[in-house]
Amino acid sequence: MSFSINTNISAMTANLHSNLANQGVNNSLGRLSSGSNLGTAAYDASGLGIANQLSAQVSGLGQAIQNSNESIGMIQVADGAMQGINENMDRIRVLTLQASNGTMSADDRAIIQQEIDGLLESSDDIAKQTSYNGIKLLDGTGGSAGNGTFTTQSGADSGDTQNVSIGDAQVASLVGAIDVTTEAGRTAALDSIDSAMSSIGDIRAELGASQNQLMSNIRNISVTQVNIASAESQIRDVDFAAESANFSQQNIMSQIGSFAQSQANASAARVTSLFQ
Repeated sequence: MSFSINTNISAMTANLHSNLANQGVNNSLGRLSSGSNLGTAAYDASGLGIANQLSAQVSGLGQAIQNSNESIGMIQVADGAMQGINENMDRIRVLTLQASNGTMSADDRAIIQQEIDGLLESSDDIAKQTSYNGIKLLDGTGGSAGNGTFTTQSGADSGDTQNVSIGDAQVASLVGAIDVTTEAGRTAALDSIDSAMSSIGDIRAELGASQNQLMSNIRNISVTQVNIASAESQIRDVDFAAESANFSQQNIMSQIGSFAQSQANASAARVTSLFQ
């Protein structure tokens, strides 16, 4: 007659459950200490991937808002300069009308011409010198293509752009030469000035419309950014109340497992002692 002692299955089972409970305790403690459900990829691999994509989108939208604000600043600089050119042109028109009056002498018209020349030079200086971050704005050479078109990356994805075209505001392009010392020159000057003021109005209208569009875009993507950040938070951030309860449960199960394991080992030891 033979007799054998089989492997202590009870002890092995207790050890398995104890290890699982200890792993649960460690995972729960990791979540509580980091405040994140995604401290490691092992916690939730798919959730981590989704959360990282949302995080990248939130960051991209934040940069898009900054880009739009910078473009608004550029537009405001350009519009302020155009206001100065517009005021100069208003004054030039008034002086041209004054010079057109029959009570003006040749000497009077020569003095008026000097003031007009000064205003034209001032306007040309504004057009040639106005810049933003070292980029000329009003001479028709700004923008990445060098044609006065400025592109704003106004969204988080490729193709989310907005363009603003700023026309050439140099005197040669707007109005050309003005001579009020002759009757023919005064007549031609009024037509040129009116055409120039119309062009100035068109440039400023483009600037105003682009600024309003950018401001609207900022409002829209700000709301989108908040919503996406909230969605990311739902995936990434730990629920402390629920996780604290889970930690307590796992901790109790770990203690029970350790106790069960010790009892199983003690039983095996007692059986073995019978043969000593």
